[in-house]
This record gives sequence, structure tokens and C-alpha cells, in this order.
Amino acid sequence: MLFPLGTILLSPDAQSIFEAGDIDPQELLRRHVTGDWEESMDEDLRRASLAAIEDGGIIVSTWQIGGYTLWVRTDASRSSTVLDIPLDH
Repeated sequence: MLFPLGTILLSPDAQSIFEAGDIDPQELLRRHVTGDWEESMDEDLRRASLAAIEDGGIIVSTWQIGGYTLWVRTDASRSSTVLDIPLDH
């Protein structure tokens, strides 16, 4: 683990994707916390998240799942991690 996740929160939209059973949220969290990010993740976002691990900022991972972009965000204080789908889906 590169950083603590804190309390894990799940938006209703993300919950519905996980209930469909195509992807395991535990696997995404494992990949998020180890920096094993999806190849299609924006390179600037990847660099910013790597810097945030070192500097204490917000860490973000994105995943393409079923035509949606799922965001995994750990806050700067490392007190919570949110799995969410942006409103523009």
C-alpha cells in the first residue's frame, strides 16, 4: 500500500455498476492503493496522483467500466476514499 484509504464511500451510480457483477470494487481499490492504474488513465492525472502520494494531495484513479468512467478519489488527509461516476455520464 502506498497510502491509507480511510473510510470507503460508494456513490449510488457506482454501487449499481458493482451490483451488475462485472467488476470487483475490492480489486479497483487494491489497484488504486498500489498505483496500478489503467493504461487509458489521463497522463496528467497519473502524474498528479503520483505527486500527491508523495506530497499529501488528492489521489485519483479512473477506470473505464461499461461505457462509464469510474473515479476513485482519496482525499488529501487520507481519511476517505470515494468511488463515483462523474455527473456528465
